[in-house]
Amino acid sequence: MSVTDRISANIQDVRMFGLSFLRRHLGHYAADKIAFVNIPDIGKVYIRAGESDIAAIRQVFGHRDYDTTKPAALNQRLRARYEAILAAGSRPIIVDAGANIGAASLWFGQQYPDAAIVAVEPDPGNAAILRKNLAGRPNRVVLEAAIGAEPGFAALSEGDMGWAVQTTRAAAGLPIVTVDDAYKASGGDVPFIVKIDIEGFERDLFSSNLGWMDACYMIAIEPHDWMLPGELSSRSFQQAVAAHPFELFMRGENIFYVRV
Repeated sequence: MSVTDRISANIQDVRMFGLSFLRRHLGHYAADKIAFVNIPDIGKVYIRAGESDIAAIRQVFGHRDYDTTKPAALNQRLRARYEAILAAGSRPIIVDAGANIGAASLWFGQQYPDAAIVAVEPDPGNAAILRKNLAGRPNRVVLEAAIGAEPGFAALSEGDMGWAVQTTRAAAGLPIVTVDDAYKASGGDVPFIVKIDIEGFERDLFSSNLGWMDACYMIAIEPHDWMLPGELSSRSFQQAVAAHPFELFMRGENIFYVRV
């Protein structure tokens, strides 16, 4: 990123979050390279020095890529389902698959404060910051694991940014959990939202063992065909959602599939 681009990004940050957001630069001088920023209605969010974590913050809280309040029809349906689960004496479950540092978990936690949120993140560095960001917040669980169709193990390959870590199956290594495993670990009762941003491993996640989709009210997913051209990484999930009564809404890089 050029100097001009960095200055422009900082100006945009101040417009979106306020002047105090520039404290993020203090991470460059900290021994652990970690700083924090204050996000309105969220509070303190820890980030590492560099562009990866701050890009996630901008995407989720600045550009509001997981904002389900618009269009109004989407908001009304999600809010009605959320309230119905609570009225029945149950706790809604939100799965944040590919949680990175927890920005989406924090967003959904602010929107649906009584939900049980389980954040699944395979990269150890990301998971460490994720734990800091969810620490002390009730009904929040972190699973340091990959998420796929069947249990097993995974290997990670580093990309250029912390959120571009890619997952492949392996004979040993990091555990792979299923969405059903995440449901059980959440401490909640009724599946509500499954958010998926797993850098192309959605090809594996949607390849089999899809019973979890029957109970889920909304799937929010970022496809990665743009990142993996020619690999058909979105084909399995396109086939899977086509077999369910979902309507499609677009928001930023994400597709929201909402049950009718």
